[in-house]
Order: sequence, then C-alpha cells, then structure tokens
Amino acid sequence: MSIVSYSTAQKINKTKIPFDFGWRFALNDHPGAERPEFDDANWRLVDVLHDFSIEHPFDSANRTGAGGGYTYSGIGWYRKHFRSEPGFSGRKVEVLFDGVYRNSEVWINGHYLGIRPYGYSSFYYDLTQYLKPAGQENVIAVKVNTTEQPNSRWYTGSGIYRHVWLVAKNKLHIDQWGVFARTVEANNDKASIDISIALSNETRGDRPCTVITKLINAAGKEAGRATSKVEAGAGLELKIEQNIRINKPALWSVEQPRLYQLQVEVQSGGKVVDHYASSFGIRIAQFDPNKGFLLNEKQVKLKGVNNHHDGGPLGAVVVDGTHKRQLEILKSMGCNALRMSHNPPSPELLAYADTLGFVVIDELFDEWMDGKTPAGYAAHFTKWYEKDVENWIRRDRNHPCVIAWSIGNEVREQYNKENALKITPMLIEASRKYDNTRPFTAACNEIVNANSFGMAGLLDIVGYNYQEAFYKTDHEKYPNRVIFGSETVIYPYHTGDCWQLRSYDQWLEGQVKDYVAGEFLWTGFDYIGEAGIGDVGTGCKFWEKWPTWPWRGASCGVIDMCGFPKPGFWFRKALWNKEPVVHIAVQTDTSARNRELCSFWSWPKVETHWNHDRKGDTLAVHVYTNVPEVELKLNGRSLGTRKWELNKEAFLFWEVPYEPGKLEAIGKTADGKRVSFSVQTAGEPATIMLSPDKKVLKANRQDLSYVAVQVLDVNGLPVPFANNRITFEVTGAGKLAAVGNGDQQSHTPLKGNQMEAWQGKCIAIIQSTGRKGEITITARSGSLPVATTTLKAE
Repeated sequence: MSIVSYSTAQKINKTKIPFDFGWRFALNDHPGAERPEFDDANWRLVDVLHDFSIEHPFDSANRTGAGGGYTYSGIGWYRKHFRSEPGFSGRKVEVLFDGVYRNSEVWINGHYLGIRPYGYSSFYYDLTQYLKPAGQENVIAVKVNTTEQPNSRWYTGSGIYRHVWLVAKNKLHIDQWGVFARTVEANNDKASIDISIALSNETRGDRPCTVITKLINAAGKEAGRATSKVEAGAGLELKIEQNIRINKPALWSVEQPRLYQLQVEVQSGGKVVDHYASSFGIRIAQFDPNKGFLLNEKQVKLKGVNNHHDGGPLGAVVVDGTHKRQLEILKSMGCNALRMSHNPPSPELLAYADTLGFVVIDELFDEWMDGKTPAGYAAHFTKWYEKDVENWIRRDRNHPCVIAWSIGNEVREQYNKENALKITPMLIEASRKYDNTRPFTAACNEIVNANSFGMAGLLDIVGYNYQEAFYKTDHEKYPNRVIFGSETVIYPYHTGDCWQLRSYDQWLEGQVKDYVAGEFLWTGFDYIGEAGIGDVGTGCKFWEKWPTWPWRGASCGVIDMCGFPKPGFWFRKALWNKEPVVHIAVQTDTSARNRELCSFWSWPKVETHWNHDRKGDTLAVHVYTNVPEVELKLNGRSLGTRKWELNKEAFLFWEVPYEPGKLEAIGKTADGKRVSFSVQTAGEPATIMLSPDKKVLKANRQDLSYVAVQVLDVNGLPVPFANNRITFEVTGAGKLAAVGNGDQQSHTPLKGNQMEAWQGKCIAIIQSTGRKGEITITARSGSLPVATTTLKAE
C-alpha cells in the first residue's frame, strides 16, 4: 500500500493514501459479505476504478433499456483487506469515495457506515472508532445496487467507478473540503483573495493554533501570505477568515490558464498538525445581459460542449488520462467551455480544465421531485438534496474553471408551477450556504413555461436548451437577463417553426450577437445510452422516428466514442478558430444532398473520403471553411470558386459527378495565402497502421495509451469502407483495457480482444500494470500483414 504524504521542513501529520488497488469483487447479492470473517477467497481481484456493467454484453432484454444503452445492471459487492498503519494511532481516519454508482452501502469491520443513493456525489465516512490496532487487518465492504431500472436517461455504469482514498489526519485538522478561496479583486496590477478555513478540534482540550496561508507562484516562490492566531475550543469547529493581497498577479484565463499553489498550514504546539494544498487560479468571472460572459473584464464567447461522464469503450471508468485526452481533442477544435451534463464530474476532470484553460458550468441534477425515470433521483430528492448540494459545491468551489452552478437540467417542474417556484429557490438557498460568489442557473427546454410563471426569473443566468428561436424576443422582453445556449444541436440548418427548430438566422444570432453568452453543443463526444439519438427523424415531429435496438448509444457528438473527429468537428474548428481551415466532407447517403433534411441531433450523412460505387453519380460535397474564397478541383480540373460569408451560409456546398481520383479544396485567405485539403480514392485493404497517442506510460496500473487503428490500401491511403475484424494481443508490462469503434450499432464486447473496423478505424486502449518495461501490441486481421507497435512503461 503506497502512502502519499505532504512534506515541508517539519513533519506533517497528514497522509492521503490511494485506495484503488486490490479489491475483491463478486456479482450478485452475498448475504453476510459485510462481515469481516466472510470468505471472499474465490472473489475476483480487481482494481478500482471499476464498472461491472460494461463487462457484460449489450442485450435488448436488459432492463436499462434504450436510455441505459441496453447494458447490464444488478448487484455487485466489493471488499478490501488492509492493515492499520502505525501512523493511524490517535488520528482521525476517513475513507473518501469520489463516486459510486449507485445506492452504495459501506461497512468497516462489520459496522454499517451508511448509504448514498445518488451515484455521482463524492462522499466520505469516518472509520476511526472501528479500525483495528496497528498491524491488524481491517475489511471495508461496499455493496452497489443498480437493479432498479431505468434509473437514468443515459448510461451510468455500475460500481466504484471513481477513485477511493484513505485520509488520515490529526484530531486538530482542516475539515474535508474545508478551505474556500475566492478572488474578490483582480487586474494586471493587483489581486485580493479571501480565504475561509473550517478547522475542527476533536481533542479534549483547547488548542492555540497558528494558521498560515500562502500563494506560491509558478516559479515556486511565495507571492503572498496571511497568518491567523486562533484558539480552537475543545470539540468545536472554528471558521477562520483571511485575505491575501498580491501585486502583479498572473491571471488565469482560457488562453493562459496560469495557476498558483494555495497552501494552508496549521501549527500547534510547535508542530505542523495539518496541511492543505491545491492549485488556484486568480480570475474575475462575470456575466452581463448585453456583453455575455467576461473573464478578467475581457469578453469571451462560450464555445462549449456537453458531455456525459462515460469514457467510451471504458464505460463509466474514466481514468485521469482519459479526461486529459478528451479535453485536448476538444481544445484542438477551439472549444473553451464545458457543461457537466447532468451531474457533478470527477475531480480530475475539473483539475484538467483548470490546467488546460476551459470554463465549466458545473451541474448537479437531471431531475428534482417530478421524476423522469421510474427509479431515478426523484424518490430520494427530499431526503438527500441538501447533502448532495453540500458535497457538490464544497468539493468543486476552489476550481477557477467553474464559472456557474447549474441546479437542474430540463426538469419536469417546468410543467408544475407550484413545485418550480418552491424547489428552485430552495436549491439556490441550499447552495449559497457554500458559495455565494458564482451565479446559479438551470437548463430550460420549456422557456415559454419557465417565463410565464416566473421560474426563469429566479435564476441568475438562464440556460436555453434548443430555444434559439426565443433569444432575440426574450432579450428584448427581459433586458436584464443573461442568456446562453445550455444545449444546442450541432447542425445549423433545420426547417420548420416548431418550438425546438429554428432558422439559420436564429442560429446565427447566437453565434455573432454579444448578448448571447455562448453555446454548449449536444454533444462533444458520442456516448453510450440514449440509443439512437443522432438518428432520429427530421422536422417538427422528429420524435415519431426514434430508433432503439440495435442502436446502443448516441451518435450526436462531433467526435465519436473513440475520439475520432467527425465532419461536425471540422465545421466547428473553422467556426471557432482564427487560423485558416478548409475541410471536405462527401455524402454517403442521398439525404445529405438536401442540407435541410438532417436528423435533429446529428450532422448530415457525409464523411471525409472520395470513394463511391458508381462513376457519374452526383454527390453532395461540403467544404467547411473560414476563409473568404475556396476553389474545388477534381483530378486537377476546376469545379469553380465560391465565396464564403458566415452571415449568408455556414459552409460551402457543391454537387459533383463522381469519378475516382483526387478531390481538392483550395482556400485563399484575405491576405492571399493558400490553404488546401484533399481526399483521394482508396483501394482495397492492404495493411494495418497502429498509432499510439503516447509511447511512454507510467507503471502505475492506471496510465493509458490510446492506440488508433487505421486500415490502409497499398498506397497508404485510409480505406473508408474497411470493416475488417482485428484481433489484438498485448504482452509485456501492460494489458488490453478495452477496444472500440465509432459504430453505435456494434454489439462487439468492449472488454474483449477483437473489434471490427468501422469506416476503416477502431481503437485499442492499453493500460499499464505495476511493472516497468516494454509493452508490445500486435494486431491481426485475416491475410493482412501483422502490425505491431511497442510502448514503454517506466
């Protein structure tokens, strides 16, 4: 068992112990499994993060249904044996779970600690009085129960799917999530930071203390400090207020996410008895009804996406490297904002958002008392909302990336005036106990109702889900309201005058007008669950065509489940960036020839290739660009030059008779520079190319490398129609964690060792073990040459 401890010139009596490794796991109920003497010798040894739903086949008979991606649900038990450390003696020891889905019950040495129904809350229990003396064995048991279905509208997973920690601290200590730092003034010349510290004295005597808070800059030098001398009464909690003022601060922004280290040290009796450290960004975030969102007094358009919490082929398990990879892909598209749909994220995602420069709308609930699913949160709301609110905000409030709190998404109280007017202020009041510096919002997909009986007026800023048609009129009617698109579809052309669909001009209003703070696409990444979203029908009655099985996931993202960009990605890259972009996408279905005939949550059926069955067929060709002029050429012949202006059309559109060869788009920037992109007809599959996203892994049992698999022809061109089944073998200091492709109708097990290519691509996810050395990945498919690549774990 490894121990992570903070160190300074003096010994600091606080340890944070990673508790992810060496759990025993068994499916189904096991009466008596909470008792320490229970025989678990035949249980499977697993590490958490762990999701037992993704380990089973997709099956149309599974009770999670289309919303849950037809995945497995049930009961799972976890048990972990560990010995008490000598350093635990006389100290307070807690177990901290970052997330367990759901209805988790926890025991220590047979003593019941409690239940948490909500699967997305972080929570902790005090183990102190039940631990055995140093050197003796303890047993923590966790029962997870997802049998009540459906309990969500999307894939949740099942199990201990986020990190677990043991935290050992002195009886005189800073409370869990007990430090709250917030910037109250900041500019290029000076900054002022207020800090609140919750200090508990669980000893039997009064304790004089000195509390020192420091800000350490990127160079490791102290930028400012505050010191408080206090008397901590026996058995009492003390709240300490401090302020630090510094000159010439390095401000945090999306372009330059500069971070300090915030350190709080508690001294008593000549010793350091507790210590807190976290990154901290100095910034001022504001919303304005006419200027939208401002960061450090600079207007920033929110170019955002929504994402569900799953890690694609990994299921609900999203290890730290997965978050980083996803955010880096989004950043490359020009994305600068995230909305957490529709639950608190993992702490690591927010840490990466801090580091990489994303702003975040942190969301808590998808339903309140008026439930959406038969076994959802509504049944637990009244009893649990205050505790879930507390843990949510106290855990996340020090992240500079978090700019607003969202208390709900499309809640059905929009149809219930009495409940809406009761619960909205109730949640805001409960939340403001822990942070009154950020605005509160909710995502409204029934803005007419929310306006009519005053629900929207209770919010600090108002999220509009698919309600672009009301931006302009509501801005005029409610001039003091901050408006943003909390959910918007990824495609700008839709016909009809129904409440969710809108014209190109209405879409454009949200892109170019300052009063709309920005938008959050539905979605950044494809995800498991909400089966068939992305392939629903068109027009005002789009819901009449709602595919379910064999769909097992949603294809509404601009990036597929494996991280491969889709055509909508390149459109947004052109729209959201200043550097010149030209990209080609070609129809794969005749419906793509009418650009207004598109599935509501998806992009027209186009792909980036130039392969087709019959010469002479006319194909729709999209060119996504942000340059004023583009020429299209086929095999060197010009097909004409077209002008692009955003206020007239989102992208350029050609109809081209097919002939094999090379299709090239050549753009010219305003200053005459040339930028081009081409696609070329590919032949039959000839080779497999393996491309790991990183070659060196940490030998920590959790680091990942995503190995992209591409089928190529004899000339090295990607083969867009290839569907070869590829078998993987991993040897050495790593293992195969998951496989996947972008096809949301594939039922090939994601935890197996083979996967069919889809559109010529698939992925193998490699995980490090505790060993150092080489990792060899081998890919085989029929008569194609065997492909290998080598990684290193160190």
